[in-house]
Amino acid sequence: MDTELPQVFESTELSIASSVIPYPRDDHRAQFLGYRCSGMSVREALYLTGVTASAVSHWREDPAFADLERRIPEFRQTLAKEYAELEFFRNFRLVMEKDRRVLNNSLVPLRDGEGVELPMSKQDHDYLLKLRAQYTPQQLQLLQAVLNANEGEGFNWTKLLQNNPDLVRMSRTDTVTFTKGKDNGE
Repeated sequence: MDTELPQVFESTELSIASSVIPYPRDDHRAQFLGYRCSGMSVREALYLTGVTASAVSHWREDPAFADLERRIPEFRQTLAKEYAELEFFRNFRLVMEKDRRVLNNSLVPLRDGEGVELPMSKQDHDYLLKLRAQYTPQQLQLLQAVLNANEGEGFNWTKLLQNNPDLVRMSRTDTVTFTKGKDNGE
């Protein structure tokens, strides 16, 4: 059984990391830096790019490459933020696709080979009932605020709350417990 992922899945993290690194080359140097920004050790990056340690030593003689390699911790922070946002929106899109399929199945039921309408599964029916509560004007307003928040700056939860106090309600409950202490003479 072949367990290797297709090329499109293998390079997702690397392509995100490479987009964060301001390196003008599209070669093993950029790949090496991309792997390092993704948290790979030097040995792992060497293995994955198929280059030798002596090649990397030679690359380090280039001041531009050496500077970028020194800035890897900075790039990791940027990468982590961009990757988290990308994954969130990717997963959100998949959830919306499931919603669309369940909603469509409720309106246009599937049919068997003889044209007989197939009933919705219990799992899809339960999902549909929960799904309906998520499609409200308030949810649309919140989604629009999230998507439009800080255009060009990335998502900032604090700024979203400051600019849209009517969209999110938060509450907090603290529990304080008093116990009798032995040293108090009680």
